[in-house]
Amino acid sequence: MRDHEMNRIEELLIDRSTGDLTPEGEVELRQWLVQNPGGDAEAYERLAGEIAAALSSGESSAEPLPELLFQKVLADGEGSFAPAGHSPGASSGSLRPWRAWSGWIVAAAAAVGWFLALDRATPVVEPRVEPTLAEVREGLVDRSAALLAWTSTEDPSANAAAGDVVWSDVEQAGVMRIEGLAVNDPTASQYQLWIFDESRDERYPVDGGVFDIPAGDAEVLVPIRAAVPVSRASLFAVTVEQPGGVVVSDRERIVLVAQRS
Repeated sequence: MRDHEMNRIEELLIDRSTGDLTPEGEVELRQWLVQNPGGDAEAYERLAGEIAAALSSGESSAEPLPELLFQKVLADGEGSFAPAGHSPGASSGSLRPWRAWSGWIVAAAAAVGWFLALDRATPVVEPRVEPTLAEVREGLVDRSAALLAWTSTEDPSANAAAGDVVWSDVEQAGVMRIEGLAVNDPTASQYQLWIFDESRDERYPVDGGVFDIPAGDAEVLVPIRAAVPVSRASLFAVTVEQPGGVVVSDRERIVLVAQRS
C-alpha cells in the first residue's frame, strides 16, 4: 500500500470515528477496505476513537505539533507495532500491515495527551493594567516625592489658578495637578512646563512637555515628561508658548510657579 493511500484511509477512519464522514467518504472507505481485506480496520477504528475521546476531553492548542516531536511520535508508533525486521520509515515496496500504522495512531493519541497536558499547565498571564495618572501621583506622594504648591502670576490666563506639582528626582517622574487655568486653543497657543535643575544653567531649564487645558474640567492631571535627566529640580514654571512649544522660552508669559525650598 502506498503512503498516500494509507494516509487517505487514515483520514476516512478518523472522520468516521468523529462523526464527520460524508456518505461519499463512506463509499470510498468501503472500497479501500475491500481492496485490503487483511487489514484490522476495527482495531484501527477503536484507536482512532481514542484520539477523538482525547480531543474532546479538553481544549487543545491551535499550534501544530512541533516537527521533532512529530517525527519521534511517528518513529515510536511504527517501532512499537512494526513486525520483526521492519525498519521504521523504511520503504519495502510491500503492503504495510495495518497494525504498523495503527501504532502511529496510538503514539499520536499519546502526543495529543501530552499536548493537552502542556496546554493546561501553561499559566494564564493577566494583561498588565497601566495605572491612571491619579494613581501615579498618589504613589509618588506615598514614596515621599517632592510635593510643591503652584503660585499663580498676574497673567490673565492664571486668574484663580491653583494646584500642585509632585516630582521625584530618583524616579525621574512627576505629575502636575492644575485647577482654574484658562482653557487654551491648541491651534493658537499651548502651555509648556520648565524644570530648573540646580546642576544646569538657569538660562536653559529642562523642557517638561507641552499640554492643553480642555474645557469643562475642573481639575487636570498632566504627566511630566522631562526631555533630559534632572539631577535636582529646584523650581517648576509653566509658560504660554506657540503650538508645539519652544526650545528656549522668552518667559514673557509665566502663569504658574512652584519652588522647592
